[in-house]
Amino acid sequence: MQRKFNRLLRSSGPRRGSALVLVLISFMLLMMMSGGVLLVSTQQTRDRVRYEAYKDEFAAAELAINKAFGHIVFMVRNGTPDLLDEIDNINAPVLDGYDFPAFEVAETFNGNETVPEGEKWAGLNLHRERYSIDVTAVKTGGSADRFERPGVSMTQNLEITYIPLYLFAIFYDPLMEIAPGPPMVVNGLVHANGDAYIQANEKLDFQKNVSVAGRFYHGRAPGSGQSDSSGTVRFTKPPDTLVSMLQGGSWLDSRLSNWASLATATWGGGLRDKSHGAPQLNLPIPDGVNPYALIERESVSDGFALQNEKFERKAGLKILADSAGNVTAVDKYGNPVNLWYPDPGNPTLKKWIYSKTTFYDAREGKTVTSIDLNLGNMVEGGIMPSNGILYVSNEDQSGKPGVVRLTNGARLPQSGVVEGFTVATDDPLYIKGDYNTVNKTLAMVACDSLMILSNAWNDANSTNYSNRIASETTVNTVCMQGNVPTGGGYYSGGVENYFRFLENWSGKDLNFSGSIILMWASQKFLGKWGQSNVYSPPNRKWSWDTALGGINGPPGAPRVVELEKKDWKMASAD
Repeated sequence: MQRKFNRLLRSSGPRRGSALVLVLISFMLLMMMSGGVLLVSTQQTRDRVRYEAYKDEFAAAELAINKAFGHIVFMVRNGTPDLLDEIDNINAPVLDGYDFPAFEVAETFNGNETVPEGEKWAGLNLHRERYSIDVTAVKTGGSADRFERPGVSMTQNLEITYIPLYLFAIFYDPLMEIAPGPPMVVNGLVHANGDAYIQANEKLDFQKNVSVAGRFYHGRAPGSGQSDSSGTVRFTKPPDTLVSMLQGGSWLDSRLSNWASLATATWGGGLRDKSHGAPQLNLPIPDGVNPYALIERESVSDGFALQNEKFERKAGLKILADSAGNVTAVDKYGNPVNLWYPDPGNPTLKKWIYSKTTFYDAREGKTVTSIDLNLGNMVEGGIMPSNGILYVSNEDQSGKPGVVRLTNGARLPQSGVVEGFTVATDDPLYIKGDYNTVNKTLAMVACDSLMILSNAWNDANSTNYSNRIASETTVNTVCMQGNVPTGGGYYSGGVENYFRFLENWSGKDLNFSGSIILMWASQKFLGKWGQSNVYSPPNRKWSWDTALGGINGPPGAPRVVELEKKDWKMASAD
């Protein structure tokens, strides 16, 4: 029996040993698998924490860039003095849980350049400034400190473009309306900072790009009291193909659900509105300030930005008349200036560059008191602003509105220091007769409202429409004024009635070369367009003056500004 047991014991020994080995091997494999799973889990946790830190650092870097960009936008739009120094002083944000070991806003370009083909202002010579914003953001504290990381480094480039208003054939800051009766051709750039309503009785062609910061419509603006017309309206598909706004029996405008893509396919960028990213172009004055302030008298309440843009502040010569009719003149530094000179034919006599008179304005239904400036006498007497900018202000007298009238202006005064001549006033302004036609130079007028009186105008006939017969007249200047806005059943007159007239121009030509700029609603002359016995329209031979295509324009001409983020890149990321 014992021998049998021993035999059994000897026969089972090796098998039990094998089982133990298998158990040990299985245990070791299990431990290795558990370790692998733990390692993978730890790595995944590590990667997740690193990724979460990366996302937070990316967001922090973007925040720093947007902060710097916002500062620059504010400073540019508010005319901050010493802009470059102020930009250099922009600091990284203070943000709990993050360090910014690298932060810099650097200027990369500052000068004039011709905009390359393919860009929105292609071919124009504009002043531009470019900056790069470089930032590195590193998250600190908590799980982020468990790993060595370089953080997120990001570079954002931005561009500031200054665009003189005279580069546009037509620039409207508020609503733009165009509805000509006779055929009309616009040969320069057109921009509206709001909506645009466009139509024609016969034909209207735009030969250069049109941009609308708001929406673009065919027809009349609400409240005009005028009916729609279905004449041909064509826009240019670059470089020079005119394509009708009427396609397949339908007018293409912003009311269509597929307008954005349809306009691009039809005009290839020649017509853009807000759906295509057309920008609102703003003057470098504080947000919320009515651009009308540019022509108003200076005030102690004006901020720095507004002060520097006001025409009175810019002027090299100021002529001011008070409510009693007393006229004084000072130069840029406040020194008195004589407004007379010895008569070359008789030096014992004085020749004055101004006179005072009254006449009737039928559109306003009022007799006005005018300061008439004889520009020919300014030329002869050598009395002119040293910097080419003249500011005039005439207060109301005895219940008669104070106005300014430019006469004998075929040849404009020139200082010899700068090219061109600019006249600005907070009053209604009249141009009587040919303007800037002899030795044509850069010219600009800015005013509450602008009236054109022909070479045939006679004050004695101002109250009698049948005697107010115009003759052909030529005006070459950049114009900036206001209108009486559409509403309540009255039409503003639109671009086609931008100039106000008081004569019967039937069959007579008004030859105009320059730029049409409407920046505000008139504050002083509020007579509605469309009254009877005020005027009949001229043959409108109007065009943008191609001499204004360079970087230099009339003295003191305002510029609008466009700020854009350009390309960006990640310098490094982990």
